[in-house]
Amino acid sequence: MSEGDGGTYQPVDQNQIDAMRATPGISGFMGNALNAMTRAADNAALASAQSAGGSMTIDPDQVDKLAQFFRDEAQALMDRQMDGFDAATYAPPGQDPVSTQSSERYSLVITGDGRSYLENCQKLADAFTMAADNLQDTARQTRLDDQNAADSMRGGNLA
Repeated sequence: MSEGDGGTYQPVDQNQIDAMRATPGISGFMGNALNAMTRAADNAALASAQSAGGSMTIDPDQVDKLAQFFRDEAQALMDRQMDGFDAATYAPPGQDPVSTQSSERYSLVITGDGRSYLENCQKLADAFTMAADNLQDTARQTRLDDQNAADSMRGGNLA
């Protein structure tokens, strides 16, 4: 599964989302929000699959850099959440029923249930933070094991 490939969590066809994004006004704005939500859901599903038993090989010299990348991405998602709170208070463009209902729906997409944009941002940020913590813990243990192996070969004390 990759971004934009119509992953398992997309409630709307990607072609429909792209068509919404191309229209002006609130429909385009909602299309952009829906696109961001589905991408976040796909990324969260991918991160979850990796933490459930996936594996990857990382150059030991690059572990800290990769962990920092995950931390930076988690922080960026948290910053985007703050923007989402602002977007959730989108004022309707008019007082007609269609405008007010679309504004309410838009707010629900941003802040609604467990599938909402903000909820998915939080889940993905948590997965990134957990990945960074796991990488650093594993690197720390690997370095300790390597040091112990080197010390034992020299007949020295183990760490």
